[in-house]
Amino acid sequence: MVNIQLELNSLEETITEVIKKALPSQEYVGFADTDEFQRISGISDADLKKKVYPNAEFKKRFIRRFPGSRKRYIKIKPAIDYIWDYLLEGE
Repeated sequence: MVNIQLELNSLEETITEVIKKALPSQEYVGFADTDEFQRISGISDADLKKKVYPNAEFKKRFIRRFPGSRKRYIKIKPAIDYIWDYLLEGE
């Protein structure tokens, strides 16, 4: 009985790990360009351009460029958290 229980626990842990690896993760780390950030965040292009990117604090904290580059990169996780905490309104 004890051996069966241990084997079931091991099987359950293995199945859990396989499922975690198979499902897409919603945890993003690192940076994304503005197109990828729009896809990841799910915020419309119009809302990003009119309400998020013009926000001075958002620009200062989360948007970066390489010297001489026109492409902007956004630090994903903290930027999404900032939008949720400070720019979106509750209903």
